[in-house]
Amino acid sequence: MKRVLIGVIVILSAAVLLVIGCTGRTAKTAAVISQEIPKESKEQPKKIKLNTDSLDDKWGEVAFDHENHTLKNYSPDGKTTIACVECHHTDQPKDKLTPPLVTSERNVVLTADVLKDAAAAPVKGCRSCHWQAGEEGKPPLPVVTKGDKQIKMDNEAAYHTNCFACHDAAIKARPELATKTAGSDPKGCNKCHAAK
Repeated sequence: MKRVLIGVIVILSAAVLLVIGCTGRTAKTAAVISQEIPKESKEQPKKIKLNTDSLDDKWGEVAFDHENHTLKNYSPDGKTTIACVECHHTDQPKDKLTPPLVTSERNVVLTADVLKDAAAAPVKGCRSCHWQAGEEGKPPLPVVTKGDKQIKMDNEAAYHTNCFACHDAAIKARPELATKTAGSDPKGCNKCHAAK
């Protein structure tokens, strides 16, 4: 009987240690897998969380695989990688900007190789300009004109505008992607966003 009791204690102890060990690894892994967007950085993140403080009542954050979007053929036609300036639009010379973009903060087009130069400026996070609606003490939001409307490009509008443009073009070029990713279809929110 004593041996059985000791055996049960050993097995339960091992199970507890296993659960604690896995929980610790899972939390650590989750922190590595989805990190907050840095204010600025010279190192490319692998996986980040967008829209972590969404004001929407139904939809929350978006898991964004930065590494896939920069290293794999994620262009709309699926044949090339996406240029850094597709998202980081201020990181190119002024003469390379196309409307409605007007802000240039770099005299060369941003690439991963540019960031290897010790003198290169870090890449700013989206919220340097596109802060969340309601945040105070920030510079004025960029405004773009679409049709007859003036749209303040807060964090949410900037993400949706940029992501929709690329995803819609990809779905048009490769219709099979419609089941995997959302474009501007208002019924596709759950393909990117976590529900609240």
